[in-house]
Amino acid sequence: MNTSHASHAGPANPQPAGTSPSHRRTALLILYLALVAQLAVWSTLAAHAGFAAAFAASHPGTESAIVVGGAIWLAQFTIAVVAATIRYSRYSTR
Repeated sequence: MNTSHASHAGPANPQPAGTSPSHRRTALLILYLALVAQLAVWSTLAAHAGFAAAFAASHPGTESAIVVGGAIWLAQFTIAVVAATIRYSRYSTR
């Protein structure tokens, strides 16, 4: 087997198939807007329920439980947005 038959380690085009840079940029913008909106709603609820009391209370089904669950959701969603941002910057064609 000569070098012309050797397999290549990576694809010729590393960009994800089926999406243009403008579509990825738009999707990332929507993710940022969704994160900001969710953070605004959650912080309003946390202020209403009492942020410190929400994490200290152990009454399931109350606003406190919603604040704690919302915090967990926001952490997971933020990680997803950061991952999408990293992928976008890695595959960005400027």
